[in-house]
Amino acid sequence: MNDSSRYIMAIVLAMIILFTWQILFPVEQPNYEQENRQETLLDEIVISETDNIIPEVVANCNSEKIIINNERLEGSIDLCGAQINEIFLKKFNNTADIDSDYVQLFKKDSYWVESGWLAPRGANFLLPDENTLWTLESQNSVLSPNTPIIISWENGNGLKFIQKYSLDENYLFSFTQEVENNTPGLITLFPFHKLSRQELPTSQTLGLLHEGPAGWFDEKLDEQDYDDIYKKDFRKEFKNGWIGIRDKYWATAISSLDEGEKKAHFKVSKQDEGDIYRIGYTGEATSASPNSTLSSSGLIFIGAKEVDIIQSYSDRKGLPKFDLIIDWGWFYFISKPLFYILDFLYLYTGNFGVAILLLTVLIKLVFFPVVNRSYVQMAKMRKVQPEIQRMKDLYGDDRQKMAQEMQSLYKKEELKPLSGCLPVFIQIPVFFALYNVLLVTIEMRHAPFFGWIRDLSAPDPLSVFNLFGIINWTPPQILMIGIFHLLFGLTFFLQTKLNPAPTDQIQKTLFTWMPIFMIFIAANFPIGLVIYWAWNGLLSILQQAYIMKKQGMEIALFANFGRKNSNE
Repeated sequence: MNDSSRYIMAIVLAMIILFTWQILFPVEQPNYEQENRQETLLDEIVISETDNIIPEVVANCNSEKIIINNERLEGSIDLCGAQINEIFLKKFNNTADIDSDYVQLFKKDSYWVESGWLAPRGANFLLPDENTLWTLESQNSVLSPNTPIIISWENGNGLKFIQKYSLDENYLFSFTQEVENNTPGLITLFPFHKLSRQELPTSQTLGLLHEGPAGWFDEKLDEQDYDDIYKKDFRKEFKNGWIGIRDKYWATAISSLDEGEKKAHFKVSKQDEGDIYRIGYTGEATSASPNSTLSSSGLIFIGAKEVDIIQSYSDRKGLPKFDLIIDWGWFYFISKPLFYILDFLYLYTGNFGVAILLLTVLIKLVFFPVVNRSYVQMAKMRKVQPEIQRMKDLYGDDRQKMAQEMQSLYKKEELKPLSGCLPVFIQIPVFFALYNVLLVTIEMRHAPFFGWIRDLSAPDPLSVFNLFGIINWTPPQILMIGIFHLLFGLTFFLQTKLNPAPTDQIQKTLFTWMPIFMIFIAANFPIGLVIYWAWNGLLSILQQAYIMKKQGMEIALFANFGRKNSNE
């Protein structure tokens, strides 16, 4: 197998890996048998028995809400339980249709965040819970960048609980909770903060993108899958960091601004109406003497994983390494620079599809010296093929003599056979990195190209099997083969024909059918990536033809269609 064949096989292998991963490891919601588990954040901390008392005002508990509103968020804080349980993302629609509804991230009894206090074992005072009706103390009833809000509740036994919220212009809430101790004795409480979720995402990410609980604990990122924490609770002690939940395009995260150790906890709570995933932390005990106040502060992120906004929060105290809430993949050190270059090109073109085409040209220019040397070596190898064939005929099965003569020939002609593999090893990480950029960055979501392509992050919506939409039928995904898939297959086919046909019949058959096979594999990938492959293939053909002509080599493209190779 020559160096060009190795290159093509490496590309095929990379795509097969992604395709196979999708089949073997589909993204599914876990479905296990119910288990009974203890409903506490920490074994040594329990809510006192009186916490189960429901206040008399619970009958009117659903009557009041505080509106949340800025340029990117719309939602509410339910005064029943002091939960942020409704969030719409105003910059993002459910579909590519701009008239479709906003994406709803938080939904009552489905996805929410709450904060509060836990009492030591044996405490005998009432704490607020999900049934507690809070009172709005601030004059304004809308939480916005210019109007923070304050709510409170008194337990009737000398304790007043206060919560203060503020909101920036994007997705970050600042939060402080206080307890005024008007009792004659010392009180000790543990602050907690938790995310609760019942409905899990259904996005398809080929199993290569992490979705689920994640956290930065001091100096380490820890990722957990939903099915993992279903089987076993996750616990972690940390001082600085954040914990949250990743979706493909969205994320939530909470972080404590308090000093001292925090104890993170990822677990599943069993409910008759459905399992609830709880991701939270508990802080160190804090005490307040009579007529004093104890407090705890934190940050809440609820929103889209917009790279620039996320990066700005990453530099903010309390959210260290927050840029890792975006899963950049195995080759993150390549993915992030590629995204910034792509985003820069988009600013000047106004079209991410055009930006992808320009980025491909830039990648070709960067790799041109390496690829050029590789193609030159391949051209030299073709020149000496007759001499190599003569050695094979002359020395037959004398492998030692053959190896010596080959080594002498390589030295004489300054040949380095392994140099042809170098572009392969370099470009495969770029392939995976670009794939990850197209898959995970929200900037690519619903980004149009031209014509019928309205979302570069999704597969092609048209197929030759339904006559490009003329027939009212949606084929299986593997049959969603559009124009760019055919162009990709054509460039792949031409690349195999650009070189002399292999002498081995098995190789010849493989290379004949491989372009068709690759077309069906590509049907599962974002159309933006298929456009990149087709364009990259065309540029590779032009580049190789140019180098071959410069080296005085015959361009065997047309000869390979109808004539037998001279080596056969």
